[in-house]
Amino acid sequence: MFRKRLALLLTLVTVAAITASCGQRSKTQTAEPLVWGMHTDIETLNPIFTESFNETNILNGIFSTLIKVNQELEFEPYLLEDLPVVSQDGLTYQFKLREGVKFHDGVELTAKDVKFTYEMKIAEKNAVPSRLRWERIADFQIIDEYTFYITLKEPDITWLEGWAYAESMIVPKHILEAEFIQGGNELSKGGDFSRNPVGSGPYRLVEWRANEFVMLEAFTDYFRGKPQIEKIVFKVVPDLSTLLARLSNGEIDIYDRAAPDHYQQLLTLQKEGLPIDVHNSPSFMSMNAIFNMRLPVFQDRAVRQALNYAFPKERFIDVVLDGMATVAHADTPPMSWAYNPNLKQYDHNPEKAVQILEEAGWKLGKDGVFAKDGVRLSFTINTNTGNPAREAFQEIAKQEWEAIGAEVFIQNYEAATLFGDILRNIKFEMIVLGSASGIDPNSKTLWHSSQRPDQIGAGQNFSGFSNPRIDQLLEAGLQETNQQARITIYHEIQQILSQEVPYIFICFFSSITAVPANLENFRPNPTLAGNTWNISEWKLN
Repeated sequence: MFRKRLALLLTLVTVAAITASCGQRSKTQTAEPLVWGMHTDIETLNPIFTESFNETNILNGIFSTLIKVNQELEFEPYLLEDLPVVSQDGLTYQFKLREGVKFHDGVELTAKDVKFTYEMKIAEKNAVPSRLRWERIADFQIIDEYTFYITLKEPDITWLEGWAYAESMIVPKHILEAEFIQGGNELSKGGDFSRNPVGSGPYRLVEWRANEFVMLEAFTDYFRGKPQIEKIVFKVVPDLSTLLARLSNGEIDIYDRAAPDHYQQLLTLQKEGLPIDVHNSPSFMSMNAIFNMRLPVFQDRAVRQALNYAFPKERFIDVVLDGMATVAHADTPPMSWAYNPNLKQYDHNPEKAVQILEEAGWKLGKDGVFAKDGVRLSFTINTNTGNPAREAFQEIAKQEWEAIGAEVFIQNYEAATLFGDILRNIKFEMIVLGSASGIDPNSKTLWHSSQRPDQIGAGQNFSGFSNPRIDQLLEAGLQETNQQARITIYHEIQQILSQEVPYIFICFFSSITAVPANLENFRPNPTLAGNTWNISEWKLN
C-alpha cells in the first residue's frame, strides 16, 4: 500500500531531467566569483539576530568569532591568542584578544566590542532568538584593550562552545551603538546594520539583493591574510531540483546540504565528467514535525504517540531520502557521545496507532475522523515551499494519518514567511522543519519551559512543551562536569522526549555537499559552524 501511494508522490518530487554539459572546465581563480547555491533566502546579516543556517554560511565570511570548532570537533582560538583560561571553580574565564584585528572600516577590534556584543544580546528590547547563554553571565570585566574576564552565575560546561557560532560573532560598537540609541535602545533584523554589516572577517559585503544573491569580496586587511578567492556569491535558488540542475550546467559551483535523494545523481554527474567532489558525512542536522502543544488536539499524548506510530519513518528514509539518513527517536543523533540507544521506538504500526487512540477515549465519527470531548483529530501541516523532502513527508503523512482516522490539511509558505511570522509567532498547528545542533547535547533552549517564545519573546521551545523533570535535568546537565554523569542525564532526557513526543523525530541527515574538484581546503563541519567555517582558507588551484 505504501509503495503504491509513494509511486504517485515520487512523480511530484522526482528531479527534472538534467541536461548538463558535464565536460565543463573547473573554475580557476579569476575575477569570476565562486557561486554558492542556497535554497532559501536570508532575513538578516546581523549576528545579534541570526538563527538560520544560510545566514551562518554568509556570516562566516563577514564576521569573526572568538574561537572555532573545527571538523575534528576540537576548539581552536580565532580572535583569541589562545583558548581562555578557566578558574578552578569553573566560573571565571580569562580571554586575551589578538592585537591588530581590524573591522572592514579600518577600526581595531577590542574588548569593548566583545562586551558590546554581549550587551546587545541581553538588551531588553532586542528580539534575539535566545538569551539563554548570555543570561548565564554574572560579570563582564574589561582589563585592557585586549583582555577581559567573564564570570558565570553558575558552572556551565557547555557555555564556551557558543562562542564558536554565528550568534557570538563580534559586532563593532563604534557603528552599531548609534543605531541602537537612535532606535530607542533597540535594534531590529531589518535595521541599517542588518542590511549593511561591517565585520572583521575575511570578506566584506559588496551587495545584497533580496531573494537573489549576496556578494562578498576579499578583505585586504584581514588579520590572517587576504583570502585567495576574490569574490564569493551566495545565490538564492528556491527549488532544490533547480539547484541541482544549475550545478550541473555551471550556474552555481557549490551545492551545500543537498537533498538526500540527489546524492546518487551527484555521483552520476561526477562519474560522467562533471568536475566536482561529493562529500557525504554524518551530521547533527535533523528533520522534525513539531506539534503545537498549546492546541487541544495535541495536548493528548495518545494523539502524538499514535501519529508517530502511523508514519513509516524507515521506508520514508529508504524511498524518499535514498537511504541518506538514520531514523530519529529523540533529539540526539547516533554520532553523539550522549546518544541513548535504548529509546522507545515507534515502528510503523497503524493498528497500534488506532488502538492507542481508542484506549484514550477517542471515537471514530461517521465522517471517518476521530473525536474526543468535542475536539476532532483535524489539523494543518506547514513547511517551506521548494523543499522536496519536507513536502514528501507532508504528503505521505497526510495519506497515512487519514488512513487511521485523522483529517489533515497542507499549507506551505515561502521560507521568509514560514520562519518569520508563522514560526516566531506560533501560527502553526504542526510545522515540519530542519534543525542543527552543536557538539554538546545541551538542548535547554528547545525543551525548557522557560524558553517558550510566545511567553518570553525569545527561546526556541516552539512546541510549548513543559515538563518539570526535563527542566530539572536540563539544568543539571549544564552544571555537571563528569561526562559519565552527563550521559546518564541526557539518556533520561531522551527517554522522556521519546515517551512524551513533543515532536515527531523523523531522521538525522547525512550531510551532502558538492564542490568544485579543484577547491582546496574545503572541510565539511558537522556542527552549527556550517561548512563555510574556514572559508578564508579556501583556494582554487
